[in-house]
Amino acid sequence: MGKYLLKRTFGAAVILLCAAFLSFALICILPGEYFTRMKFAIALSGGDVEKDYQKILESTGLDQSWIAQFFHWIKGIVLKGTFGQSMVRTYRDVGPDELTLKYLLRPGGEIMNSFVICGSSMLVAWGLAILLGILTVAPHGRWLYRVLMAVTAPTIAMPGFVLAGLFLWFMVAHVDRVYLLTSMWGICGPTLTGCPMSWAKLLSCVAYSAPLWIIVGLPVFASSIKVMRASMLDQCGLRYITVAESKGLRFRRILLKHAARNALNPLISTMGQNLPTVLVNAMMVGFMFGIPTYGTLLKQAVETQDPPKLAAILVFYSFVLVLGNLLADIGLALSDPRIRYG
Repeated sequence: MGKYLLKRTFGAAVILLCAAFLSFALICILPGEYFTRMKFAIALSGGDVEKDYQKILESTGLDQSWIAQFFHWIKGIVLKGTFGQSMVRTYRDVGPDELTLKYLLRPGGEIMNSFVICGSSMLVAWGLAILLGILTVAPHGRWLYRVLMAVTAPTIAMPGFVLAGLFLWFMVAHVDRVYLLTSMWGICGPTLTGCPMSWAKLLSCVAYSAPLWIIVGLPVFASSIKVMRASMLDQCGLRYITVAESKGLRFRRILLKHAARNALNPLISTMGQNLPTVLVNAMMVGFMFGIPTYGTLLKQAVETQDPPKLAAILVFYSFVLVLGNLLADIGLALSDPRIRYG
């Protein structure tokens, strides 16, 4: 197991490095950069456009080839933990506005909000899919499955922004307008804002986060419960289930202790397939609910032509996908001892 984990971790690191190389190459190859717009200002001031523009590029290292820039960028990540200096000063509390890992992963920041939204949504979706997937194969569970599919199946083909728009309308018209004025983490009712954490505040946070979980996690739940139910039905038709029933074990115990554990394998293997949907929906939720996520940084980087910030966001996206597939492989090895890796 240890050898396999080392092998998979090394493979994931290589894939992430290739993704970073391609992302950085595409950013540098595209025409224009942040300082191109300064040519007009230099011309209005009466300066030598090409000479002054070249000096600016030399001071920032953009006059070098994109391969040299890439290795300098990777060196900064590995040795200093920084993705470079942002071309635009956005936050005053960060010295030269360097995109350090400590800054990008700060509590309440865009990246951490994205992790919280995606992680909590997937945990809720998976927990409900496993529980209800087991119940749908129990006696009279077919009707439960039909009801769940009738409610959740349309969300598989529904874009995230449509679902988010419907929730916005529903909350404004029938629930509470205050929902639109909240931030992501630590959100609670107006009367509990600033109070220490308690059971009342925790329940309030859950209530205010529930729309985010539904919008981001509902497509994952709809596909996961189908996989879980199909896998449970396959397990129930195998011989070891028949043998367990013949020994007098209760059907409920057979489902929970034996069939459910083996039925998790196909569900775990779909983790990597669901991550792109979760990330896109989290970005849509951020835009429509006013929550700062990685989509906010992406929008800023594209509008200002900020290569370091754009590269950091693309690496984050690649990292989440690679990490999700790595965790899926580890989960398969832990859930099924019959699996043997070379």
